[in-house]
Amino acid sequence: LDRGGNGCEVIPAQDIKPFVGPYQTGKTSNGIKVFTSRKYSSSETFLAEHFQAVDVFATVLQQLCNIFSLDKSTVAIFHDPSGATIAFNANKSLHFNFRFFFSLHFNARTAPDSSCYSYWFTVMAHELAHNFVSAHNKEHGFYTESYVTLFLPKLAAFLAQNNIK
Repeated sequence: LDRGGNGCEVIPAQDIKPFVGPYQTGKTSNGIKVFTSRKYSSSETFLAEHFQAVDVFATVLQQLCNIFSLDKSTVAIFHDPSGATIAFNANKSLHFNFRFFFSLHFNARTAPDSSCYSYWFTVMAHELAHNFVSAHNKEHGFYTESYVTLFLPKLAAFLAQNNIK
């Protein structure tokens, strides 16, 4: 995957729309909102064909919300089939690109491993830092590192308790 840019530019709201999905709710089985690209009709098809993987991603995000003590209503999954955006923070609502999870971490035969959780943990810490500063500068780096430092013990405990290697 080519990220291009810095990986977390905000995707304008007019570029994504709710994805109704198999549950007819616009959400995953655990209640996380799902959005699809307005620009690419292939996005809806891809989400429909791979919704089992979307539900797996939602479980990963829910576990990370528990680690960061976030309400899962503050996170969403979106699918952008071609952009460089891994995740973005829009008004303290964190959006994570399913395309990156599917390409990097999804395996239909195995549960997500520690590399999956550590990757998305770091992405979530990065996006949470945008609650304090929008630019990618030293201050943003400080807040990202602060989130990692504060919550890494909870991630390690979660991985150990659940025997995730």
